[in-house]
Amino acid sequence: MINVVSLLFGCRHRHVTRPITLIARRADPNRETYVACLDCGKHFRYDPVNMRVGKRIDRDATPPMTR
Repeated sequence: MINVVSLLFGCRHRHVTRPITLIARRADPNRETYVACLDCGKHFRYDPVNMRVGKRIDRDATPPMTR
């Protein structure tokens, strides 16, 4: 059910996944840790050192995963 406050002001991203870090076959120093909002599906950078959610990750800017 959509909350009226969320409808007027947008999602507050209170329900997020645990931090996720994709593991590549090769060591990749640039791999990112992120969380995803369970309400709206947006992805956000996550700083595991300070345990804080950061800026939104634009899905169009991330390259597709290859095998």
